[in-house]
Amino acid sequence: MDIEKVIVALNSRLRREILSILSSEPMTVVQVLEKLNKRAIVVRYRETVYRALEKLVDSELILKYYDKEKGLCYKLLTTKLTITITRDSTEIRIDNN
Repeated sequence: MDIEKVIVALNSRLRREILSILSSEPMTVVQVLEKLNKRAIVVRYRETVYRALEKLVDSELILKYYDKEKGLCYKLLTTKLTITITRDSTEIRIDNN
């Protein structure tokens, strides 16, 4: 996992909300968009959500996969992320519970 990609991915309120939404169950882009709007986070375009999801996939925080019934879905890969900063390095540890 690339720490730079994770930090960039988490540097967005929209992407952090998406992680929270996906913590309950895997969803499609449209389902995530509906949940965001219910949380009063207004997103006008489905493409905005898609791009946010792809940034999270690129950071390896979520997984994109195809479901026979739903189509393209996204699911959370980790429930706990620990960043350790020392004098010599910065490390990310993932807990996949």
